[in-house]
Amino acid sequence: MIWRYRLLRVAVYFSSLVLLVLYGRFFHPFVTLQMCLADPEKYDGVTIHVGNEAVIVEVLPDGFSLEQLGRRVRVLGPRDVRVGEFIILNAVFHKEGWLEVKRMRIAEKRRAKIWLSVFPAVFICIYFVARFRFDFRTLYFEER
Repeated sequence: MIWRYRLLRVAVYFSSLVLLVLYGRFFHPFVTLQMCLADPEKYDGVTIHVGNEAVIVEVLPDGFSLEQLGRRVRVLGPRDVRVGEFIILNAVFHKEGWLEVKRMRIAEKRRAKIWLSVFPAVFICIYFVARFRFDFRTLYFEER
């Protein structure tokens, strides 16, 4: 009796999650720089968010050049940046393949913050494995 309701709950939660993902994908897609570069005519004038591993590779007279996931893009904006900095920005994409900055922020010490955030997750996993064990007969975690 308990199994039937447990499986039903899992199925409802899983199908709800799948429906939410599909809704977001088809009705509110997140436009990325890679999508814009793949089809420039479609995304001309669209405001996008660039922040996933975007690194400044060159400072130009009217802005800078950034590289994200192996693609290099020219950005029209402030010049008070340094080569090698990680950057997060909201920008307007133009069909010629360049960006115009609306808001920009330098992500200082980004790699160090990522590595620092790994330690609590590892600690919690070690604590959980040391504290609990999985019982395959009841399919529950039990205290040791």
